[in-house]
Amino acid sequence: MKMWRGYGTEHSMNLKLIGHFAEARDARAAEEAIKELASAAERELDAKRLDYGEPPQLFSDEFSEVMRKVEVYSLGHADIEQFLYDAEVKSTGVDVVVQTDEIDVIAFVKVLIAKGAKVEMYSMHDHGSDVAGS
Repeated sequence: MKMWRGYGTEHSMNLKLIGHFAEARDARAAEEAIKELASAAERELDAKRLDYGEPPQLFSDEFSEVMRKVEVYSLGHADIEQFLYDAEVKSTGVDVVVQTDEIDVIAFVKVLIAKGAKVEMYSMHDHGSDVAGS
């Protein structure tokens, strides 16, 4: 018998995070940093150094190098897994918009703040497109 192990939620959060930056190049740099960290997390999963629900005790040399490259040093071991979750990330002008159904989004918030953003976060269930930056 195979047992399914995974992560799921009873209720979609439908969260939207918006990182507001002073300049569009800063927003693009933050988007790129998130994408590089997500790719690095995928490589950690593929290399079996990361498993869902079991944060690593140490950062691998490879993941540490990516953090140095993108100049984000505030991530914790449990944050890495969040980059594997389904999230849409895109920069639009001076903003980076992250949309996800997950509640664990602190890794994204940490990257946006490390890159100089003012961060806004809300549930699209309660606030639709009338919210600034939507």
